[in-house]
Amino acid sequence: TQKILKFLPLMIGFFSLQVPAGLTIYWFTSNLFTVSQSLIIRGYYAANPPQITLPDYWDALDKGDEMTADEKREAAMAGLSTGPTFGELLDEANFHYIVKRDPLRADSEAWARVESSGGRSVPEEMKSWVGSAANAEVAASETASVAQ
Repeated sequence: TQKILKFLPLMIGFFSLQVPAGLTIYWFTSNLFTVSQSLIIRGYYAANPPQITLPDYWDALDKGDEMTADEKREAAMAGLSTGPTFGELLDEANFHYIVKRDPLRADSEAWARVESSGGRSVPEEMKSWVGSAANAEVAASETASVAQ
């Protein structure tokens, strides 16, 4: 990038020769005005540095958990983020995504419907869902049907 900056004036000079003179004069005067304006503003602020007073909650922004509700509200009204980031919310949502469910019990209404329908065979994949008493009962009925 330093090499490009060294050759930039030469490139601008070459382009200036290829375009009409009015555009060259415009480029030169606008660049001269911009550089002089920048130098004047830098000089002014070097001679008169602004006095900046930070709000009371400024030091507490690094310690978001220790901020009071009023300080968080004041910081939020000033446009500063004091809550959790989107990534933190996403991590928490992914962490708590699993829903715990109780297994199907032998004394439940659903198991009573299965028993009344006569289809008492439980697929292998679903045996962990059914209570242990029901597993023993189904296993006993399956072995009895195989023996006949």
